[in-house]
Amino acid sequence: MMISLLLGKQIAAMLLMVFMGFLVVRLRLLSAQDSRILSALTLYLIGPCMIIDAFQIDCTPEKLQALLLSIGAGAFVQILCLGFDALARRPLRLDAVERTSSIYTNSGNLIIPVVAYVLGPEWVLYTCGYMMFQVVLFWTHCVSVLRGGSGFDIRKILLNINVLCIFGGLILFVTGIRLPEVASIAVRSVGLMIGPVSMIVTGMLIGSMDFSRLLAYRKLPAVVLLRLVIYPLLTLCALWASGLQGLVENGERILLIVFLAAAAPSASTVTQMAHLYGNNGEYASLIAVVSTLLCVITMPALVWLFQLAIG
Repeated sequence: MMISLLLGKQIAAMLLMVFMGFLVVRLRLLSAQDSRILSALTLYLIGPCMIIDAFQIDCTPEKLQALLLSIGAGAFVQILCLGFDALARRPLRLDAVERTSSIYTNSGNLIIPVVAYVLGPEWVLYTCGYMMFQVVLFWTHCVSVLRGGSGFDIRKILLNINVLCIFGGLILFVTGIRLPEVASIAVRSVGLMIGPVSMIVTGMLIGSMDFSRLLAYRKLPAVVLLRLVIYPLLTLCALWASGLQGLVENGERILLIVFLAAAAPSASTVTQMAHLYGNNGEYASLIAVVSTLLCVITMPALVWLFQLAIG
């Protein structure tokens, strides 16, 4: 219950940051287009710094085993989501934006600061397992669905800055190499900005939206329900049945981090890719915004259920 309360407080605080971004646009201090600069900073600088800093801890056999569990559980959960999508897309007649918005979560921008606040900075390392596999899926499955084809660019996966930082961080973690003190302070300080900047960008996007357009998308509630409730509950059942928590020390907490990533709102990356590949970027934005606003209710409730089921 304590973790649920802490999570609720952190998400509520992040929604206040969203409101700040909303205000700066509504008061015409900045325009929604200005958010692209902040988005680029988050994607190419702040996020990578957070990832590198997360790996700047001592490598012990216990931590290595826990990291491997987070990677395996993250892959397991996302493969499950792809399976859920294969079963749901035809009966629900989901289009490309609806499918990708229900599958992919904002596991980096939202979950990293949440884990740092609720569990402590030393646990941020284990968010990388889910993120690493999701980045690969973004540039393979997600791109394929939004483009309506099967092709993808392997170079964009291997040269993605976040993937490079994860592999670089792993090398630093395993070898025990530490950044120089001044560089470490700079990297950590920049990485800590990820939560506020990401939420402010979301608020700026909300500030520019015409919410009357919500009525134009009748399946939006169903997609948000899939992303915030149905898929996480199915994931919780699968994790409970798997028994993975017994494989390593603190296995329940590792699975909780993976579950938080799986229960997060729709990924902002889907919005960016929808715009890039000529799909319905407005619809993807609305799904991301509505799911972000509602996750303040769903995520604490889901974590409470997780604690009852797994511990």
